[in-house]
Amino acid sequence: MRVTGDTALAEFTAAVMPWLRAEPVRNNQLLTLLQSRMDGIVLAESDLLMLRVLGDGGELAGVAVCPPPFAMLLSELAEGAEPVLAEHLAEHAPQVRRFTGLPDQAQRVAAELARRVGGRAALLASYRMLDVVRVAPPAGVAGRPREATAADRDLLVAWSAAFQREALADHPQSNPAAPIDGRLALGGLLWLWEAGGEPVSMAAMTAPAAGVVRLNMVYTPPRRRGNGYAAALVAAVSAAVLTAGLRPTLFTDLANPTSNKIYQAIGYRPLQDTAMWEVG
Repeated sequence: MRVTGDTALAEFTAAVMPWLRAEPVRNNQLLTLLQSRMDGIVLAESDLLMLRVLGDGGELAGVAVCPPPFAMLLSELAEGAEPVLAEHLAEHAPQVRRFTGLPDQAQRVAAELARRVGGRAALLASYRMLDVVRVAPPAGVAGRPREATAADRDLLVAWSAAFQREALADHPQSNPAAPIDGRLALGGLLWLWEAGGEPVSMAAMTAPAAGVVRLNMVYTPPRRRGNGYAAALVAAVSAAVLTAGLRPTLFTDLANPTSNKIYQAIGYRPLQDTAMWEVG
């Protein structure tokens, strides 16, 4: 087993996308990370780290991508891949210290890297991926959903920044305008809930990848919370995704029981857990 690194995004995606699409839900984060850069929704980083783990016969045994300064995303890895990947990182990319993937595999990669470079592997966060096949909208929520437009940009950017500060406080902070501008340019990926004639909640989704859409950036300003706006918006967007023949998914932080309860109440069901581990 060995690890190879690619420097050309087109070459890497041609090699790994068919393999990732075989499990489009499990691999949705990797698929959307790569596709968004191929489509120009996100500017491809010059130092994007793209790795393939290859079996003894040259077959693909795992995919690992790190968009600096964020965590390395891991696909499901073949048995025995973790020490091989850690050895490659220790030699060629020791700056990579965070890993997100299946809990046991992310832990083993972090532990193997810590053994080689020093430090200690620590669990930073645990997540749960959910999907829905039948939406149960909350009753009695005032207002309606609508697609966001360019006229909403300033508000959306401000809410994007607030979302990062609140929900991603332990993650590197990025330009809050980037996920807004890319989605506005493509269209159909940013939604608002309006009540009393003004926006009160936001939800975003990724562009479809192998028939799967991931909802994210769900945010309601503190003074608007407790009215069911976010649940109603997620339910409406999820229903629209299903009507389009696509599969809606989302991730929740297991440390946030409120969001887990809200999403399951509108029909979302657990699929798999992931975890973020760090070598510190």
